[in-house]
Amino acid sequence: MKKFLLIPLMLLTVMSMAACGGSDDDPVMPETPETPEQPETPTTSMKLNITVGSRTITGTMEDNAAARDFLSRLPLEVTLNDYNNITEKIFYPSPALTTAGVTRGCSPAPGDITIYVPWGNVAIFCKNWSRSNDLIKIGRIDGDGIGVLNVAGDIAVKFERQ
Repeated sequence: MKKFLLIPLMLLTVMSMAACGGSDDDPVMPETPETPEQPETPTTSMKLNITVGSRTITGTMEDNAAARDFLSRLPLEVTLNDYNNITEKIFYPSPALTTAGVTRGCSPAPGDITIYVPWGNVAIFCKNWSRSNDLIKIGRIDGDGIGVLNVAGDIAVKFERQ
């Protein structure tokens, strides 16, 4: 009796499995998504011109919130004050540049444009200096342009976007 029940049950199982199987008649091809066109977005230059008297040098800004804040204020005419025996040229932007969320700490080299966070001043280094966790690098003067600023005394400069 058990054999009579087992045979129809096996037959039913085989037929059920066959009904669930796919057919090779209509192969389903996966859809290939169309590559969406990239919208053209204007690139914002991170380059600037720094005019000292009749000479113009260039700089490249970092991609951080402090550098973008600086660039948003251009054109800007300031007097760079000599600080620490021509180690740096500094000025105090008003209001202070945003530093929230920006990585702090750098070992400045000649040409580095930084913010000294405790005082809020912008410092352009003319000489190497030791690492400070209170500095935020916001840019760099290109090439050997720092030579124009590496002089004793205060200097009037104009910063403009390229």
